[in-house]
Amino acid sequence: MDWTPPRPIYLPDAHLPHGLDKGPTCRACGTNWPCQTAGEYLLEGRCSCGSRTYRDKRLNRSWHVGPRCYTTADVVRAQAEDLRQYREAHPHYPPSHYYPPKPARPVRQRPPYRHTPAGPGDVQPGTWVWVRPGALHPGWGDIHQLAMVTRLGVPKCEVWLILDGTVHQARADCMILDRSGRAGQRLPDWARWTIAQHLDHAQPAAPPAPEPMQDELFPVPSTEPACA
Repeated sequence: MDWTPPRPIYLPDAHLPHGLDKGPTCRACGTNWPCQTAGEYLLEGRCSCGSRTYRDKRLNRSWHVGPRCYTTADVVRAQAEDLRQYREAHPHYPPSHYYPPKPARPVRQRPPYRHTPAGPGDVQPGTWVWVRPGALHPGWGDIHQLAMVTRLGVPKCEVWLILDGTVHQARADCMILDRSGRAGQRLPDWARWTIAQHLDHAQPAAPPAPEPMQDELFPVPSTEPACA
C-alpha cells in the first residue's frame, strides 16, 4: 500500500502567486493562479474596484489580482483601524504597579447585610453594586469594582469592596446594580438605574403647596371717597 503524505494545514509557500499585477501564476505549477492546490486554501471575493481578491482561510493574509487600487497610506490606516477594533474588543489593563499607591482605607470583615432589590428605589444596605472607574481613588485602578453598599447617602454612599475588604465613600451616581445571575432574563429599566436614581425615586413626594385663597374673600378697602 502506497503511503500518502498528509495534507498540509496551511497553503504551501511553493504555491503562492507570482505577478499579481498582470496574470498571476503559481510558482510551483506554472499555471494560472490559484492552482488546484492553492484553491483549497483560499476564499474568493471582489474588491470595490471590481478586481478579484483571495483570502487565506487560516492565516490573516490576502491577495489582490490586478493593478493596485490603494496606496500604502490606505493600508496603514486600515491596519490601524483593525488594531483599534481589536484592542476595544480585548481590553488590556495595565499592571498593578502602573497605578499610584493606595491611600489608607478602613478594612472590615464582610458586612452581615443581605438585600436584593425588588423594584425601583428598593436599595438598602447589603445591595451589591458595581462601582464605576473614577468613583474611587486611582490606586484601585480604572476598572469596575464589585462592592456592597453599607450606608446610603447623597451624594456619596459608603461601600465595602469585595476585592480587599476596604471601605470607601463613592458617589451614588457612579454605582449601578449588580445583575449577576440574571443572564438571559429580560431586565426592567430600573435595573439599569444608578443608585442616585434609586434614591431619588425612593424619596417621598413633597406635600402639595397650599393654594392661595380667593382674593374676593379679603377685599382691599378702597381709598376713593364715597359718593354723596
